[in-house]
Amino acid sequence: MEKRSLVKEQKKIPYEAFTSMDHWNSSRREQADEIISQGWKTRKFPRINMALPIDWDKSASKNRSWSFYFHSWDFLSPVLATHSHTKEARYLNWAVDIALDWARQHPMVEPQRSMAWYDMAIGLRAYKLGYLVEAAARSDQVDDTAFSLLLSCAKLHLEALADPQFFAAHSNHGFYVAAGQMALARRLRSLPGMEPHRGQARERVHELVRRQFTPTGVHREHSPDYHRMVLDTFQGLIESELLDRTEFAPLIDRIQEALSWFVLPNNRLAMFGDTNHRDVLQEHRTRALNPALEFVLTRGSQGKPPGDRWRSFDDAGFFVARDRWPTGPEDYADCSYLAQTAGFHSRVHKHADDLSMVWYDRGREILVDAGKFGYLDRTTPESELGRAGFYYAHPSRVYVESTRAHNTVEIDGRSYQRRGVKPYGSGLLRSGEHQGVFYSGAHVRHDRTIRHARVLAFRPGEWLLVYDWLWDNLDQPHTYTQRFHLAPELDMTSAGSGFEVPLPDTRLHMVPLLSARALPAVRGRKEPEPLGWISRQDGEFQPCWTAAYQISGGASCSIATLLGFGERAPVPGESTASVRGDEVRLRWSRAGEEWEVGFGRPDREDFQFRVRHTSANGTALRRALNWLRGPRLS
Repeated sequence: MEKRSLVKEQKKIPYEAFTSMDHWNSSRREQADEIISQGWKTRKFPRINMALPIDWDKSASKNRSWSFYFHSWDFLSPVLATHSHTKEARYLNWAVDIALDWARQHPMVEPQRSMAWYDMAIGLRAYKLGYLVEAAARSDQVDDTAFSLLLSCAKLHLEALADPQFFAAHSNHGFYVAAGQMALARRLRSLPGMEPHRGQARERVHELVRRQFTPTGVHREHSPDYHRMVLDTFQGLIESELLDRTEFAPLIDRIQEALSWFVLPNNRLAMFGDTNHRDVLQEHRTRALNPALEFVLTRGSQGKPPGDRWRSFDDAGFFVARDRWPTGPEDYADCSYLAQTAGFHSRVHKHADDLSMVWYDRGREILVDAGKFGYLDRTTPESELGRAGFYYAHPSRVYVESTRAHNTVEIDGRSYQRRGVKPYGSGLLRSGEHQGVFYSGAHVRHDRTIRHARVLAFRPGEWLLVYDWLWDNLDQPHTYTQRFHLAPELDMTSAGSGFEVPLPDTRLHMVPLLSARALPAVRGRKEPEPLGWISRQDGEFQPCWTAAYQISGGASCSIATLLGFGERAPVPGESTASVRGDEVRLRWSRAGEEWEVGFGRPDREDFQFRVRHTSANGTALRRALNWLRGPRLS
């Protein structure tokens, strides 16, 4: 066959590593052997017998995510990585038989048929199929008939990848479509008609980079895990020499450094949006590292930490603060960490979590995000859930997306609207450090008419202050509920108007600084609506304690809550907040110290953040002059 000969004579190219499972390491052969001999198992889904013929549309049909991984040929990653590294024919022969079985059952593009022609699945399958075509062309154990079917399947994929209906430039799906198109067209480069595909893919990558990453290097899909995943594929394109390293090096550097800020001291990703409780040290295999990301992924044994302790990603809507970067692995997990999300760029992986935060301190996670759970039971746009912005109807998935599952303010028991409203981009307006206290100020709108300002003040290892101001421009009464969710390892008890969390070396106290009603603490409630849950991995649902403060009956309100460490609870002082939130003074005492934190509304030009701290003997540790000259922040 002429076409086979053309492909066979091409220069050999190693298997592309676009996902973490594509990278060769010592465990890949074991994984490949297990899949071939015992079948394929991923995450918590049942094992699938890979004996031929396979029922592709039913084997993994009980779960949308499971079916997606199946039709993406996720199981072929370790097999092809092993073949590329060892050149052992048995791995290629098994993979070819599987691909031929799929090709026979899918002779045409059918977008509505299960997940077989789902856009991202096509892209992830395409580069694996390209590798198989090229390797099969050189194999004496693959006959011409089998090669012709593989080649026909590959051309069918190129037609689909070139079709605009399968290219979603607004989401990470488009990135995988472009990557698959670029890799497959290169594998078939000796055949006519490939250059237009490669040119189209290159143009698409440039468009995707411009649209999906902010100038500071943050992925716009509200999820550190998708940031990590797209970064891995982006680097795979460069390392496979599909993209020019020199052209994209500055951007890759910014993306890598940005990722370093979303890793907690326990090496878990901050679980904003659709992010699992992922250990990046174990699972992420980034190469050509930015020094900051290398420092994070090696727990401080290599690389170099950023020069600052806080970072404001103003264009993306994230604020992160740490007490320090450790000197090495031995004390890496003992740092303090706070991160806030304040961005809304699209509905893609966006939870109803505006202005929420996660907090790690004293060697453990304190405040946590609800997680991802998985993508189950697709809604329709006309359904009640669809109109509210939910793509999936499974009760656990609905919960983790909902406002009540996050550390923010719930309004009238409903989730923030994500459909039919214009994304505001970034709501982060202020950030900085003043006299050892980190702070952020954000302002967003809910349901078009309700303004929501939040100021966080963070003294690492000591306390976190959370202030919320809400105002309905239509002067309609509402019930505002400020919620906090603890890590599932922690316990909680009520203590007067506050709450108490016992820790091995101290206690965490939660107390209100302004008038608000404390709601009973809840853990693992199922009815009438779920409350007090976290999903750290797909399909998992763990109970966790949640506490809340509530104000009802007015169009506006101010809620201020202090979370502080110590054997005894902080004692609230005479705190005040103006009706319009433009002058706030919050006071308390703890362990013989007096604290006062003052600020205005973040969206006002005259915003100032001020701290006054005095010891028990009255010595002014923070002079009145510092109070009067509190910084005006950008």
